[in-house]
Amino acid sequence: MNIYDIAEKCGVSIATVSRVLNNNPNVSAATRERILAVINEANYTPSAIARNLGNGSAVSVGGSATPLPAVGVLCTDLTDPRNAAVVAAVETHLRNKGKSVLLSGDPCEEKALSALAGHVEAIVYIDPPARPKADDPVIAVATATPLLLVEGYVNAPGVSCVRADVRGAVIELIQQILRRQRRRILMLVGGKTCACSEMVGGYEDAYAAAGLTVDPELVIAVENTPEQVNTCLKRLLINRVTFDAVLCTDSVLALSAQKALQRTGLNLPIIGLTDSLAARCSSPALTCADCDIDALCRAVCQRLDTLSQAEDTLIPTHLNERDTFRHA
Repeated sequence: MNIYDIAEKCGVSIATVSRVLNNNPNVSAATRERILAVINEANYTPSAIARNLGNGSAVSVGGSATPLPAVGVLCTDLTDPRNAAVVAAVETHLRNKGKSVLLSGDPCEEKALSALAGHVEAIVYIDPPARPKADDPVIAVATATPLLLVEGYVNAPGVSCVRADVRGAVIELIQQILRRQRRRILMLVGGKTCACSEMVGGYEDAYAAAGLTVDPELVIAVENTPEQVNTCLKRLLINRVTFDAVLCTDSVLALSAQKALQRTGLNLPIIGLTDSLAARCSSPALTCADCDIDALCRAVCQRLDTLSQAEDTLIPTHLNERDTFRHA
C-alpha cells in the first residue's frame, strides 16, 4: 500500500496523509486517528530511498515518519543546463550545511511531490509546468512541507518562488523590435512551463501596450528539435504567413530557427530567451535575453535558509545583444 492507497481508503487528500506522516498538528484528531489506523494495519513505512538518506534511517514512530535532515529536489529535465546548474548549486549549499538531497525526476508532478513530502523538510521544484487554476498539487503539499519553486510562481502559503523576470524581458524586447518598425513578431514556444507561460504573457502585454492586436498565427507551440522548427517555418512561408522578427523561449529553439531561416536567405532579428554557450559560439552569434545563472543559483540558496517565510524573488534580466539582433 502506498500513500495514494491510504488517502483513498481514508477518504482524504494525499496532502492530509502527508501531514499525518510528518506529525503536522493541522489535522483533526478524528482524521489523524483514522489515517494512523490504516497505516498501522497496512504496516506502511517510508520508501527505501528515503530511509537510506542522511544518517541512513527515516524511522516510523507511532505511525508517523521522522523527517530527515534532507531537502527534496524535483526536476523533470536535467538535460537543461540551467536546471542542472541549479541542482548542483542546491546540492553544494545543502551539503555544506550537513544536509542531503533526494532528487526526483518523476514526470508525474502530484506523485513526485507527495512522495517527497513525507520524507524531507522542504522541496525545491525546478522549472515547473504552468499552473492549473484549481486543485493545484503544489498548494496541497505546501500546507505540510515548505516549497520553493525555481522559475515558477504560485501565490500560496508555504510557497516561495525564485524566478527570472522573463515577462519583463519580453516586454522590453518587443518594444525594441517595434521601434524598428517591425510589427509581425513570430514567437516560438518550446514548452509548457511557468516560464514559457510568462513569456507569452509578456508578448501579449507588449502588443496591448502598443495598441496592437496579437495575430494568433504568430504564437506557435513547437517541439524543440531542428526538424520540427524547420517544418514549422516552412509551413508558415508556404502559407504566406508573414513575420519580420523571431522570438523563441530558449536559445536551442532560436538556433534551430536561425538555421532554418538561413536556408531561405531571410535575415531577420532572432532572439532566444535563455542564454547558452552554443548561442555565443553560433554564426552569427545569437542574441539572448536572460538573467545571470549565478545570481539565480545564489538567490535559490539564500531562500533555502529562510523558507519559513514564503517570498517571491524576481531576478532581473538583461539583453546580451549579438549579431542576430545587432545586424538584422
